[in-house]
Amino acid sequence: MEKVVINTDTGQLGTPADFVRRFAELWANPGIHADRFGELLGSDIRLIAPMTPTTTNRARGLRALHKVFAATPDIRASVLRWSETEDALFIEMRFTATIGGREVSWYNVDRFRFSDGVAVERVAYFDPSILQRALLRDPRGWVQLLRMRFG
Repeated sequence: MEKVVINTDTGQLGTPADFVRRFAELWANPGIHADRFGELLGSDIRLIAPMTPTTTNRARGLRALHKVFAATPDIRASVLRWSETEDALFIEMRFTATIGGREVSWYNVDRFRFSDGVAVERVAYFDPSILQRALLRDPRGWVQLLRMRFG
């Protein structure tokens, strides 16, 4: 991939490294940047992740993401490494959040697929059992789970 869209609102192009840099900036403090995640995503993006329903456009995806932020307001992620192929970008991250009253960390790999430089699909790969155990072990986690599901 030579160029990708790093801001779908303006059409700004950049390199895959620029995409990863913006992605990392957003996840470093998502509470402040919650509304800016959509800038990296095509309008008809398909978002797939464990524990959440698959969404098929940016607006639905952002609503689902806002539910996660509401349930885990201190969630953060740091990018560890990334790589690219002809039409995909892989970003390995380490997430941290307070879940059920305890700090929990887990690893994730996001695979973004691009069409004409626009991110059209994101699949998140992580072990959901880490989060499930954390959410279910304490009543505070139950409340967080309900917020993730229903807002």
